[in-house]
Amino acid sequence: YCIDMVLRPENGTEEEIKRLSEYGDSIVIVPEKDFLKIHLHADDKDAVREKMESLGSLVKWSEEDLISQVRNFQTRPKEQSIHVMTDAAGSVTREDAARLKITLLDSYITAGDQSLPETCFLPQDLYRIMKQGEKASTSQASEFERHQHYQSALDQYDQVLYLCVGSFYTGNYDIAMEWKQKNDPKDRFTVIDTGAASGRLGLLAIATAMHANQTDDPEEVKAFAKHAVDQCQEYLFVDCLKYLARGGRTSKASAFFGDMLHLKPVVTPTAQGAKKVAMARNQEDQLKILLEKLHASLNPESAATILLQYTDNPKWVSETVQNRIKKEFPLSDIMIRPLSLTSGVHTGPGTWAVAFLPVSGDVLSDDPKIMN
Repeated sequence: YCIDMVLRPENGTEEEIKRLSEYGDSIVIVPEKDFLKIHLHADDKDAVREKMESLGSLVKWSEEDLISQVRNFQTRPKEQSIHVMTDAAGSVTREDAARLKITLLDSYITAGDQSLPETCFLPQDLYRIMKQGEKASTSQASEFERHQHYQSALDQYDQVLYLCVGSFYTGNYDIAMEWKQKNDPKDRFTVIDTGAASGRLGLLAIATAMHANQTDDPEEVKAFAKHAVDQCQEYLFVDCLKYLARGGRTSKASAFFGDMLHLKPVVTPTAQGAKKVAMARNQEDQLKILLEKLHASLNPESAATILLQYTDNPKWVSETVQNRIKKEFPLSDIMIRPLSLTSGVHTGPGTWAVAFLPVSGDVLSDDPKIMN
């Protein structure tokens, strides 16, 4: 079995944890704050789990049958020409990543008394904590952890394409490029500064991974990704300014008067940062602004892919927003996903977002038969 876990050590000593080699091989242990991210291959998964539970609290546990993986590998008709890696700050779910063979790089969410990798934090817990007035924040993984992911990907794949969150928002791009210069003499690790975050980054990663399944030419995939960066757009519809103020994204005075006047900013993430493009007074205003933006960029008679994202408002997004878009753009394929928690921490509950890319709907269908 291939086992990945996140452990909060409580009872175990460092020596006991190191003795995991008695249970399997291919062991990687990455310390991060109060947690250990552990990867290993083992024959007896139950014995490993029992041992880990004796050493502390298991925050996350996932297992995959390596024998089944080998069988699937042998029967799989086509491999990706280049492996896609991206940041979990894009709105890509673990399920999407597993289907499309995308590597997700976690950042960390701290809220209340919890501090967890982004993909381990339950969205409902985060937004409940934020509504209670408690502070939430994000932080990057250690450089060591990121370096381990880069090397692991190159150990598994001939070529890797890292679609990185915009360098304006984090130092991920600079860290990846510095590592590449020291460790990639054969130029197998390509890093693109997408200038994007949240759904725009996620849609770029999904589209690029799908395209990598359709061509044997890695250079064509890289060119596709660069073109998609220029074509993909996103708008975030923020409900309350106070969450932006808590994170320092706007002044407390502006947030107070904006919320008092029921003004809701509409922002678009760009390579130079998030830019405010409009103000709305209610959800109907937000929807009107969205449709204006979509009509300015998309042809209703052509196929496109639209990614809808929600925070604590899935019903509004999946029913009202989706139905209006389907009516206006009947040929488009629509995916619905939770907004990345990195974005959710900064924008708060009530936020929703829409990313879109004028690419043939068949390429990015939400149909699992096509996604596999």
